Amino acid sequence: MQPISQLLDNDTFVKRVQYVIITLFILLIAFDIYLAIDNTVEDDTISNIIKSYTDNGLYILTFFWGALAANFFFPTNQPLLVSGTVGSIILVVFAIFIYWFSLGTMVKNMIGPTENDIRIAHAIYMVFGFLMAFLLWRQPSVNN
Repeated sequence: MQPISQLLDNDTFVKRVQYVIITLFILLIAFDIYLAIDNTVEDDTISNIIKSYTDNGLYILTFFWGALAANFFFPTNQPLLVSGTVGSIILVVFAIFIYWFSLGTMVKNMIGPTENDIRIAHAIYMVFGFLMAFLLWRQPSVNN
């Protein structure tokens, strides 16, 4: 078995992985469309299930969405504050704290009962996840 660094330098391997990921995304979208068209169960699409979980206070989904956005779309040329492994562990531990101690619900309650309290709480966690990943968990930039 080849080390991961050699595999990542192999263009055919990278292309195959890209094709597999694109195929999985297309299948996921097709399955979601099928569930939307199929009327046997109401609101059973993947999108509706994720929305119901986030509306019911699962703020770690938006936290990780912000972290993934920083990781994928903002690579860095500078060294990070900590290694990538330690940054990943910090993100996961903080997500466990969000879930375990219901920190998302606490933030929503601090905002107060407004029309957009859930949206504001999710935005806060998305921005916080983005900032944490921006400092601790970005992938290195590839300069060609």
